[in-house]
Amino acid sequence: MPRFSIKQIPIPVYKPTRTSWVHKRPRNDYLMNPAVKYPIYKRLPSFWREQYEEKMPLIHQHEEQGTPRPQHGGLWKVGEKGEPERVENIPLKVYYPPESKKGIWGGEGWVIGAKYTRPNHKLNRRYDKIWKPIVMHRTIYSEILDRDVSMTVTPLTLDMIDEAYGFDAFVLKTPVVQLQEFGSKLKREMLLTLARKDTDLYPNNHEKRDKIYTKYQKYVISEEEASWVGLTLREAMHKQWDIEKAAGKHGPVPLLDLYTKELKEKIRLESGEPATLAETAGVSVFQMQDEKSKASNS
Repeated sequence: MPRFSIKQIPIPVYKPTRTSWVHKRPRNDYLMNPAVKYPIYKRLPSFWREQYEEKMPLIHQHEEQGTPRPQHGGLWKVGEKGEPERVENIPLKVYYPPESKKGIWGGEGWVIGAKYTRPNHKLNRRYDKIWKPIVMHRTIYSEILDRDVSMTVTPLTLDMIDEAYGFDAFVLKTPVVQLQEFGSKLKREMLLTLARKDTDLYPNNHEKRDKIYTKYQKYVISEEEASWVGLTLREAMHKQWDIEKAAGKHGPVPLLDLYTKELKEKIRLESGEPATLAETAGVSVFQMQDEKSKASNS
C-alpha cells in the first residue's frame, strides 16, 4: 500500500473547543485517543481494533505481585522482618527507535533510566543512561513464503523462534504489537498466502503445498480478515475509507434521490403500512402513486 497522509483523504477529525475541557474526559483523549479524534475509528473491524489496542508485554522488567489491604491503597507484601511492605511496580521508560521497525526485536527497545557513578552509593552523582539490546543481522528461510528473509534480530527473538520450533510458527503465533511493522507485514503476507493456498502456496508443487498447509492449518483465517492483520492506524483508516467510498457512502448524492426517499417515507407513515418490496427495490414514487390511484378507482 502506498504511503499517504491523512490530509490526502477527507477523514473528519474531531477538533476540541475551549468548552471541551470542561467535560470529564481527559484532555489527552481529544488529542491522542484515536477513538475520540477520528470518528471513522469506531467503524473499523473489531478484530483489528483488538490487535491495535493490545499492550506490549512486560519484557524488560518483572512485575512484583502483592495483595490489597482494606485500610490502605495499593498492593502490599510481607517484608524480610515480617512487617508489611508496599509493592511499587514503576514502569520503565522504553523507547522503540526507527531501527526496531525495520526488523523483529521481539518487543525489545531502548530502556531509558539513570545510574549512579558508584553502585550502592546513592549520595554520588547520578547520570542518564540508555540500555540498548544486542542487534544482529540474520537471514532466515520462510516455509510459507518460500524465500529467505533478511532482517535485524535480537537474542530474545532467536530464543522465541527456537521455542516456537520454526520462524513461520513464531511469526504466526506472536502478537502484532510485539512483531512491530516489519514482522506484521510478514505475518499478513503469510496469512494471505495460506488463505490463497490454491494460487500462492507452492502452485507448482501440490505435495509440498498440502504438507505446509496441514502443518499451519490452525493459524488459517479468512482472506478478508488476513488483509487487515498488521495494518497501521493510517493504513486501516485509508482501507476503511476506500471500502465505504466504493459502497457509495461518501459520494455526492443527488437531491432528487434524497427528496424521493423522504417522500417515500412520508407516504408510508401516512398510510400506516410497512415498507413494501417495491420501495426496497427502488420503484419511483410516481409509479407507486399511479398504482394506488388505479386501486382506488377500481
